[in-house]
Formats: sequence, C-alpha cells, structure tokens
Amino acid sequence: MGSLADLIVASASDAQAIVASEYPLGEYTGSNVDGLDPLQLAALHSLLAGKDFGRVLGDYQPVAEASARGPWLIKFPADFIATLASIAPHNQASIAAEWVSTDQLSDAGWSAEDAETFLARLVHLAHIAAFEQKVLFLCAYD
Repeated sequence: MGSLADLIVASASDAQAIVASEYPLGEYTGSNVDGLDPLQLAALHSLLAGKDFGRVLGDYQPVAEASARGPWLIKFPADFIATLASIAPHNQASIAAEWVSTDQLSDAGWSAEDAETFLARLVHLAHIAAFEQKVLFLCAYD
C-alpha cells in the first residue's frame, strides 16, 4: 500500500484548484487515504454495481492534473457516490470482506481491516458529498 492519496469533497468546478493546491486537505473537506488507488476504487465500484471491472475502469481516468508527474484528480462517478452513501454501517464489514478478495486489493496485500477502514472513510465522505450536492475526488500523488 504505497500510493499517496487524498479523498476530497468539492464542486466539480474546483478540479483545477485542487491539483494546483499545495495541501488540498487544508482547503477542502476530505481524508488522507494513502494506499488507495484508482484500480482499487474501480474494483469496489465493480463489486457494488455488479458490473464487469473492465466496464467501470474507464471511469477512473484523471479529470485534472498539475503536471505529468501529478497530482492526478479522479472524479468518482455519480452512481458510485450514491451507492457508497447508501451503505448502512452494519453492511460495511461484509462489503469490505468481499472487496479485499478482489485481485486489486489482494495483490496489494490489503487485510480485511484495511478494506474496512478505507470503506468507512469512503462512505462517510460520500454522505457529505451527497448532502452538499458536491462530488468526491481521489487526488493521487507521485
């Protein structure tokens, strides 16, 4: 789990400002999620939507970047935000157990506890994004 990343709740129009910021978590609601990458998000989206991984992977391309060296900003699809926001607390452990069994997480050496921790952050921020009518971004760093 070596990638550096933050989850950011913001307006879609804030994308360029987020990648230009030296510290987006100081300016926007969010959470550090070092170790989470777009492939792992796509795996969760695929799992929750019941769609083939290859079909959802295309949704996880950067919508903004500061330079070729990053950071890169990936916007969560609206249906994924809505699905995350609808996950009840008592269902999080079972979803995390399924998520950790995907190739993207098992190949990265994630534990069920890692998956549950990240899922809880995702669900929490998806609630905020949905309530504030904003979007959720993954800001990935080199």
